[in-house]
Amino acid sequence: MAHQVKATTNAAIRNKAMIIIGIFTALALFSIIMSIYDISTDRVVFGILFAIAALIFIIMLLLKINTVFGTYIKTEDDLLLMKSWVNDFLPYETGNGLLSDLKPSKTKLVEIPVEDISLILVGTKEFIKRNISPAGKKLLKALYPYEHTSNKTKKNLISQMDLFYVETTDGECSFMCVHGFDAKKIVDVIGEIYIANPEIYVKVGSSDYRKYIKKLQSRLEK
Repeated sequence: MAHQVKATTNAAIRNKAMIIIGIFTALALFSIIMSIYDISTDRVVFGILFAIAALIFIIMLLLKINTVFGTYIKTEDDLLLMKSWVNDFLPYETGNGLLSDLKPSKTKLVEIPVEDISLILVGTKEFIKRNISPAGKKLLKALYPYEHTSNKTKKNLISQMDLFYVETTDGECSFMCVHGFDAKKIVDVIGEIYIANPEIYVKVGSSDYRKYIKKLQSRLEK
C-alpha cells in the first residue's frame, strides 16, 4: 500500500470540540483552585462543592475527548486499522450502573489485512443488516441489547448513527461507529483498500457517501 490514509471525525466537529475542551479545562482548573482555597480557609463545605464541580468538569472533558478524538479508520502497511470503543458503538460505558454513562469507554484496535477483505458497508444499522452475509451474526449479537433496551436515548443513538462494517474471506466481520466522521476521508480509505484489493464489494447507504464513491470511481477509471 503506497501511503497511509486516515479517516476521523470531520474538521467542524473537531474544532468545536477543541473549544469545549478548553472551556471544560478552564472550569476544572478554576474549581480545583477554589476548592483548595476554600478548604485552606476553613470553608470546607464550599471546598467540597468545588471539588465535586471539578470532578464533573474533568469527566465531561474526558468524555468529549473520547467521543471526538478516540477513534479512527486508516490504512497502513497493507492493513486496515479500526480503532473503536470496546463496546463498538458508544464513547462511554454501557453497563446498568447509575454512573456508567459518565465513565469513558476504553478503546480497542482491530487490524485487518487488506487482501482478506471481501465486503465493506457504510450506513445505518438497518442498512447494514439488509446487506450483510451470515458472517454478520457478530454484529447482530452486538446490536441486540441496544435494540431491546428500555433506554430510548441509547436506542435512538444506535438507530441513527452510521457504522463502518467489514467482512473478510474467512467469514469474520468487524464494525465500528463512524458517526460524525468525514465522509470523504472514509471513501478515501475505501479507495486505498480497493486499489490494493479490487475484488472487494463496496456499498454505502447515504447520498453523502455515494457522492464521494462516484468521484472515486471516476478517478479510478482514468
